[in-house]
Amino acid sequence: MKTRNTLFIFIQFIPLILLAEQSLQLANHGRSAYQIRISPDASALTKQAANEFQRLFEMRAGVSLPLVTSNSTNDKEVVIGEDSNGLLETGGALEEDGFVIKVRGDRIFIEGGAGKGVLYGVYTFFEKYLGYRCYAPDVLTYPKRKRITLPAGLYDVQQPQNSYRNVFYDVVKDPFYRDWHKLDEMKPDWGLWVHTFSTFIPAGEYFATHPEYFALVDGKRRGFQDDPHLQAQLCLSNREVRHLIVEKLRNFIKENPEAKYWSVSQNDTYPNSGYECTCNDCAEIDLLTGSPSGSLVTFVNGIAEQFPDHVISTLAYRYSRRPPQHLDVNSNVNIMLCSIECDRQQPIATDTLSADFRKDVEGWGQLTDNIMMWDYVVQFSNLYAPFPNLRILQPNIQYFSNHGVHVHFQQGNISKGGEFAELRPYLIAKLLWNPQVDIAKEMADFLNGYYGKAAPYIDEYIQSTHDLLEASKIKLTIYGSPEDHLAGFLSPEALVRYEHLFDQAERKVASDTTLLKRVKVARMPLTYAILEIIKKAGEPDGSHFYKIGDRQWSKELLLSRLEEFYALCNENKVNYLKENALSPLSYYGDMKAFLTGNIKVY
Repeated sequence: MKTRNTLFIFIQFIPLILLAEQSLQLANHGRSAYQIRISPDASALTKQAANEFQRLFEMRAGVSLPLVTSNSTNDKEVVIGEDSNGLLETGGALEEDGFVIKVRGDRIFIEGGAGKGVLYGVYTFFEKYLGYRCYAPDVLTYPKRKRITLPAGLYDVQQPQNSYRNVFYDVVKDPFYRDWHKLDEMKPDWGLWVHTFSTFIPAGEYFATHPEYFALVDGKRRGFQDDPHLQAQLCLSNREVRHLIVEKLRNFIKENPEAKYWSVSQNDTYPNSGYECTCNDCAEIDLLTGSPSGSLVTFVNGIAEQFPDHVISTLAYRYSRRPPQHLDVNSNVNIMLCSIECDRQQPIATDTLSADFRKDVEGWGQLTDNIMMWDYVVQFSNLYAPFPNLRILQPNIQYFSNHGVHVHFQQGNISKGGEFAELRPYLIAKLLWNPQVDIAKEMADFLNGYYGKAAPYIDEYIQSTHDLLEASKIKLTIYGSPEDHLAGFLSPEALVRYEHLFDQAERKVASDTTLLKRVKVARMPLTYAILEIIKKAGEPDGSHFYKIGDRQWSKELLLSRLEEFYALCNENKVNYLKENALSPLSYYGDMKAFLTGNIKVY
C-alpha cells in the first residue's frame, strides 16, 4: 500500500517535470538572460510598446531587460514589432488592432498589424500570461512572484470582433487604462461628434435672416424647440442649407485633416416631437421612403458625395430611427443607431418591448454594413441609483454583433463616480473585444481583485438586485428612479438585506483603508436609493423615524449616511448626481433640510 502511494505521487509529478522542461524561464530572483529587441526604424508605437514591456516586466521581476535595436547572437530575447504585411502562420492576416504572441525556440515575439495591435499585444501578454490586472487607472495589480515562466510553443492570435470600441466612462480618459483595455476615443478619429446641425447653422445666427433654412413645424418655421436650449432641425430639402454645410465642412476638414469621421446629424430632441421639417419637399421624400429618415439620408448622401475620402456619420435617433425604404445609403455614410428607447431589465434580443428596435436594427442592416451602435448603460436621471443591468450587457453586445454591427459607442457616465463606475466599463471593454468571453469569470476576477475579502458580499448584493429585478417584471429604464422599484428589487425588505451585506463587507476589510474606501464607494448607490425612497415614499413615524412599508429608519442614521455620502462625493470629486445636473452640494442641502424639517423635496 505504501509502495502504491509512492508510485502514484511520482506519476502525478511527472507532468510537472515535463511542464518545467517545456517552459521558458524569463526571470528568476531578479536575474534574466533576456533582452528586448526592436528594429532600428521602429515606429513610435513600437517603441512605446517596448518601453512598456520593459517597465512592466521590471515591476514584477525586479530586473530591467536591455532594449536593443540591432541583431545579436542572443537567442533569449523578446522581439516586438509591427508586421508590415500582417500575415499569420496559419494563413490570413491580422486585422486592425489584432496581434500575435508566439514563442519560437527561446524567442518571444509580440507582433501587431495596423492600429495599436503591437501595444495591445504587450498589455495582453502581461494580463493573460503574467497575471497583471488594471482594474482602474490607479489600480494596477500583479502577483508577487520572483520566478517568471512562459509555455514553450505558445501561439496566441487575437483579433477584435468589434473594430471600434468606445466606452463613455471617466476612467477611459486615462490613456494607460484605455490602451490596456483596447478601447478607442473620439479624438483624433472624429472631427465632429453628433447633433451637429446647430454647429453648422446655428439658429441664433441665421434664423432671423433665413427662417427658410429651418424646419417647418405645424405650419411655422422653427429655430428652437419648446425647450429653448435645443435648436429645431433644418429644412433638408433646401439647397442653400446643403451648400452652406458643404462649405463649412470643407473648412473644418482643412483645419483637422487627420480626422476620418465627420458627423452631419440632427439636433438633440425629446421623444414626443423631433421638430423635423414637414415642408412639402421634405414631407414628400419621407412619404415615399416611409420614414423621416428618408429626407435625412437623402440629404447626408448628398453631403457624402462631396467628401469621398471621409466618412460622413448621421444619427438614426428617436424620430429618424426607422430605416427608409426604396433608398440606398452611400458607402461612406455611417449610420449611428441609438437604443435610447429600449428597457434594460431584459436582453434586447428577447424583450417583447424591444421588438420595434430589433426590426430597425435588421432594417438598417439590409441597407448598409456601416453602422455604429450607440447603446446606453446607466440611468441618466439618477447616476447613483442601483442599476442592475450587468446581466444584459453580454447578450446585447452579442445581438449587435450577430446582426453585423461591429462599431460601438457605449454611453455610461462621463463625469466622475456613479454606480459601479469601475466594474461596468471593465466588463464592457472585455465584451467589446470578445463578445463570447466568460463574463462571469471576468466579474469574479474583478470583484476579488478590487474588493478583496469583501468580494463575496458585494457579489451577493449584485446577484440579489438582478434576481429581484427579474422576478418583479418591473421595467428598468435609463430615466427611472429608485422609488419605481419599491415593489421589486428595492423593497423595504431588500434594502435591509443589502444594508446587512454591506455591513459585513465593511467589517471584512476594516483593517485595510484602501479596500474599505472602495467598499464604501460601492455602497453609495444603496445609500442614495434609501434616501430617495425615504424622500418620495417614506412617512414620518414619530419625531425620530421614517417608515417605508413596515420597516423603520432612524433619522439619526439617515443623517449620518447622508454626511458620509456627501463626504465621499467630495473626496472622489463627483460633479453630478444626474446627467449634467444636480451637484452633490445641492443634493446634500435639500436632503438635509428634508430630514431635519420634514420638508418634502422633489
